Amino acid sequence: MKYRRILAIIEYLWKYSSKQHPKSIEDILQYLEMHQIEGGLKAVRNDLKFLTSEESFIKVETSQSGRNQFIHYWIADRFFEIHELRYMMDAISSARFISEQETEKIIGKLKKFVSENEAILLENQLVHTFAKIDSPLFAKTVQTIHQAIAEKKVIQFQYGRYSVEKEFVLSGSPDPKQYLIHPYGIIWNEEMYYLIGYNVMEEDIHHYRIDRIRDIRMLEQKFAVQPGFDINKYRNLLFFMFGGEESSIEVIFKNDLAPAVIDRFGLHADIKRVDDEHFRLITSAIISKGLVRWLLSWGADAKVVYPKRLVEEMEEETERLYEQYIGERD
Repeated sequence: MKYRRILAIIEYLWKYSSKQHPKSIEDILQYLEMHQIEGGLKAVRNDLKFLTSEESFIKVETSQSGRNQFIHYWIADRFFEIHELRYMMDAISSARFISEQETEKIIGKLKKFVSENEAILLENQLVHTFAKIDSPLFAKTVQTIHQAIAEKKVIQFQYGRYSVEKEFVLSGSPDPKQYLIHPYGIIWNEEMYYLIGYNVMEEDIHHYRIDRIRDIRMLEQKFAVQPGFDINKYRNLLFFMFGGEESSIEVIFKNDLAPAVIDRFGLHADIKRVDDEHFRLITSAIISKGLVRWLLSWGADAKVVYPKRLVEEMEEETERLYEQYIGERD
C-alpha cells in the first residue's frame, strides 16, 4: 500500500504541478482520497519527506504568513524544458513524411513530459503549408535503414513514385527493379528523409527519398564506406536533391543576394566583391537540374561564368523558357 501511495503522489505531482502551480499537502490528500488510496496526514508527510530528500526531482517551497508556514511541492527536474519540447514539436509538424495521425500521436506523447498547466503553452502548434505524406510502413523502413547503417549491412529494396493518375508506380514495372545499396546515412532535406548510399549496380553514390522505398530487406552481406566519403559535404553539394557530377562553379550575383547566398553556403563561403553592385561566388556543387533551377530563381541577378557546361545548361533552359512564354507569340 505504501508504494502504491508513493507512486500516486509522484503521478499527481508530475501531471499537475509546476513551479508556477505548486501543490500543498492538502491537495495531495484530496487526490489520494479521490482515488481511494489510503494515507493519513502523517503517512503522506513521511512519504513527501522521503521523496524530497537530497537530489530529488521533487522540490519543496515554503512561504510564511504571520505565524503560519505553508509548504508546497512541485516537479522541478523534468526531462525537457518547454522550449526544447517546442523545438521537437515544430520539427515533427514540419516533417512531411510523418502523417497527420502520427504527428498528433507523437505530439500528444511529448506533452506528457510537462504538467497539464504547462501543456497549455504547447497548444499553438506550428502551421505548415504543405500536404503530409501518408506512406505505409514508413517507420519500419526508417528503422531497417538505421539498423543496416549501424551494422554496416547491405540493403535491398524497390523504389518508385506517383504518376499523373496518382498511382504509385515502382521503377521497372511491370518487373520492378531491385536496388542493392550500401547505406551510408540519412539526411533531412526540404522536410523529407533521404537515404544516402552506394548503388552497387551503378557503382556510384545516390540518394533516395525514403517514403518512396518499398519492400526493404536487410541482407547479411557486410560493406565498408568508401574512404574519404563525407555525407555532410555530399549534402551541401546538392540542390533540391537532384543528382549529378561534382564541379567547381563560379557565379556573379547582385549584392542584395548576399544574405541568400550566405544562408545557402554558410559564412565560410568564398565570396568576393567584384564592383559596387556585384560579388563573385566560387564553390563546389553538383551540376544538375536542381542547381540550374536554383540559379534561375534569381533571374538576371545571377550570372554563371564557369564551368562552360553549366553556362550552356543555363542558356538552354533560358531558351526553353523563352519559347514557352514568348516564342508562341511570334
